[in-house]
Amino acid sequence: MNEILIVPTEKDCEIEGYYYIPDYDVLPYENLKPSWYVRSRRIYALYLALQGKLKAVCTLRSLLHYVMSPEVFKNEIYTFKIGDEVSDFENLFSRLGYERVFNVREGGMFSIRGEIIDYLGPNNVPTRIELYGNIIEDIRRFDLKTQRSEASLESALILPAREFIYEDKENTLEPIEEQLVGKYVDGTFLDYDVVLYISDKKSVLEHFSSFERELRKSLEGLSDAKRLFDYKKYGIFDYEEVISKARTYPSQPLQKVQVKPTEEEYLSVPILSEDELQVGDLVVHRKYGIARFSEIKKVDTSGKQREFLVLSFADSMLYVPIERIDLVEKYIGDEINVKLDSLKKGTWSRKVDRAKKNIEELVRELVLLQHVRNTITGVSLPGEAELEEEFAKTFPFIETPDQLNAIREVFEDLESEKPMDRLLVGDAGYGKTEVAIRAIFRAVASGKQAALLAPTTILAKQHYDNISARFEPFGIKVALLNRFTTKKEREEILKGVKEGRIDVLIGTHSILKDIKFADLGLVVIDEEQKFGVEQKEKFKKLRVNVNVLSMSATPIPRTLHMALSNLKDLSEIKTPPLGRKEIQVHIGPYDERIVKLAILREVGRGGQVIYVHNRVNTIYSVYEKLKELVPEVSIVIAHGQQTKSEMKRVIDAFYHKHADVLLCTTIVENGIDVPDANTLIVDDAHRYGLAQLYQLRGRVGRSDKLAFAYFLHPKHVNDKVLERLYAIKSYQGPGSGMKIAMKDMEIRGVGAIFGLEQHGYINDLGLKYYLDLLNEAVEQVSGNIQSKIDTEIEGIPDSIVIPESYIYDPFERMRFYRRIASVTSEEDLADIREELVDRFGKLPVSVNNLIKYAYLRLMLWNKNVSKATISDVGLVVKFKKGHFEELSPRYIYNEKEDTYIFFMDVDELINTNSAVLRT
Repeated sequence: MNEILIVPTEKDCEIEGYYYIPDYDVLPYENLKPSWYVRSRRIYALYLALQGKLKAVCTLRSLLHYVMSPEVFKNEIYTFKIGDEVSDFENLFSRLGYERVFNVREGGMFSIRGEIIDYLGPNNVPTRIELYGNIIEDIRRFDLKTQRSEASLESALILPAREFIYEDKENTLEPIEEQLVGKYVDGTFLDYDVVLYISDKKSVLEHFSSFERELRKSLEGLSDAKRLFDYKKYGIFDYEEVISKARTYPSQPLQKVQVKPTEEEYLSVPILSEDELQVGDLVVHRKYGIARFSEIKKVDTSGKQREFLVLSFADSMLYVPIERIDLVEKYIGDEINVKLDSLKKGTWSRKVDRAKKNIEELVRELVLLQHVRNTITGVSLPGEAELEEEFAKTFPFIETPDQLNAIREVFEDLESEKPMDRLLVGDAGYGKTEVAIRAIFRAVASGKQAALLAPTTILAKQHYDNISARFEPFGIKVALLNRFTTKKEREEILKGVKEGRIDVLIGTHSILKDIKFADLGLVVIDEEQKFGVEQKEKFKKLRVNVNVLSMSATPIPRTLHMALSNLKDLSEIKTPPLGRKEIQVHIGPYDERIVKLAILREVGRGGQVIYVHNRVNTIYSVYEKLKELVPEVSIVIAHGQQTKSEMKRVIDAFYHKHADVLLCTTIVENGIDVPDANTLIVDDAHRYGLAQLYQLRGRVGRSDKLAFAYFLHPKHVNDKVLERLYAIKSYQGPGSGMKIAMKDMEIRGVGAIFGLEQHGYINDLGLKYYLDLLNEAVEQVSGNIQSKIDTEIEGIPDSIVIPESYIYDPFERMRFYRRIASVTSEEDLADIREELVDRFGKLPVSVNNLIKYAYLRLMLWNKNVSKATISDVGLVVKFKKGHFEELSPRYIYNEKEDTYIFFMDVDELINTNSAVLRT
């Protein structure tokens, strides 16, 4: 028999040993489908119930949604084994509610690429089926991140991807219809031989009734009476039947789950198509400059196919063979003000020279600073192992591997006798603060004082509340200095710091003024790029002899990370905390009903709401409107023009959960970190830039609850504004900060480290090329010069294209062209070849040729060849100055052209030299 325990709220569902069946995480008429996490858990619960293995917990509302009846569901479960014959996978997956994509990266998706079929269903096993004709030849599990096969599977289980079967494949459903499943099925969980238990009948009914009442009331307010009718008829069935069948749960205590380990598995993987070129993009050709990418042109010469990227410069067109796509990359910078380069006037080389000079100065300054630090002996802070272990236990979450790594790196710096200067970067809410707190604790445990500087009063107060609460049990004295501090308090704090009675001082940059520490061991600077020039100069002086840890939520590009790791100590936190869910983003015209229900849903599940209205002159009328809309919730207001004491009182009230809604201006953009605030409403979202919207969105979703961000705009806004708003919706999941950065923030990342004066050079060259030049300059300083493969091959006699019939997604085709063009070792090339066969099936001849000639280019580069031409008699070769290698004993030298003609069979040359790539 199956059993289900009914509890009052979603919060009560975290019980050890019970499978959690979530309620829908979206509201009727919100333009969102229930998340895959919810759908997959609900469907898998039915699958367990069919086998009599369900022991679950849920709310009453979760139980009342219609589902497939056992009879229907049994007929929609498919299990395939190797050797089975199949006819139409596409039809099957579409009928079961899967969405067709090119690469499966999330649940509820399937992909068909020739004879390779990938899908991810509710059992959460990414499955790859390989066909031979209609026969299943192999079944494998694959990795969503790498898309590579991992292990063999005995069978493939295919379950429906939603709770109903929709037979009409032509018409796709609106999100609202995905919630009213009673239109398509009439089964319930009660049909699955379930014994029901209820933990607290009175509380269960209260929570259910109050939410349901508000939901129906808001639907009644709609002019469209059909929606209310649909909801009553198809939304949920009558609760009385469930209540009458439920037994009272025996009163033994239920063990709460500490961490839901399954959550992490549901995190989606970011899709990085933004990296690849699209027609119309501005691009940078490394040798000729900035152009516009016009098209990919297929050229047929005597039956042999080649593809070219067509680039439009200011005064001419350039055809770049696609196998040399490594010379072309997307331009990242100020697209509006940048000019296309001229091929005839040579504008590019002048810009490159200017930027190189600037980069050399930058690198010299960093090297000088590092040199000075290396000659100074600092103070070693070894800490106290037992005490630190005890303190680590007070962290209420499980550390991510990146966090642990950053803590280890910081501790190693503090233990050494060189002053620490480490930059810690990571997305909003990824746990940078905890790394800083451990460092501060280490400093105090070693008998030193620590200071933490934050750019805003709110952020400083936030850090103070957090740190003082954590440090209090250990007898560590923490003080806060900001504009709310009275003159008398300030004097007392200064005296305490000077005499060593205060261990940790937290505040804005004002704490740099006239403060004498008894024995300062560590300074932590949060969001350094937000401080002014004067403060930054002070920080530079600090860095020479005090341990400094800087934190920044501005993501920095991988290339910058690589360039800097030789010059600057850098730790990056890239993984989200366990259980972090994707933020559901809703974009649409302002609608009071949406605002009302969003607030009620959040407060109903024990959470809080941040409502952003960025105009002080009208914020009080918004307050009145909200009081009218949701009279039962408590609202507080915060903005920059309030008195010190008023703002302090408001922020405290919200932080300590004495208020449900914080109505504020963008003062929350950096720094409000309230784990229970999981709904954000921005009522004038059209006024913000992308980076600001991204920062605002980061204020919610900092716990394991599903979070919602509502970006609302007036009814009539222009398309450009909407495009920006929808861009924030497309950047989801781990690493989304890095992808937003592609549009707006990577340049700030460079600014965060070098100061914003770099903008001009970055915009002239594009961020990626600028970083490559920076990397080269750093490598020269550190003596690791590694040149890029720049050998040219002409006269290729074969077709060297990736046909659309093999990889039909243009981004993926281009990505493979780029990877093949950029390889630096034979092993990498063999690995790409293996991946192509695994993901797309047997290599077509033209793809095999592409890999073969990529290997030839690599081999010739290793033999110092700058250019080679394949001719009827063999290979015409030009070596780099001062080099020569005998490729064949039969050759002649052309003195006039400074070339060698080697009489040989090129295929034979490849086969003789390559152990891995036998053709």
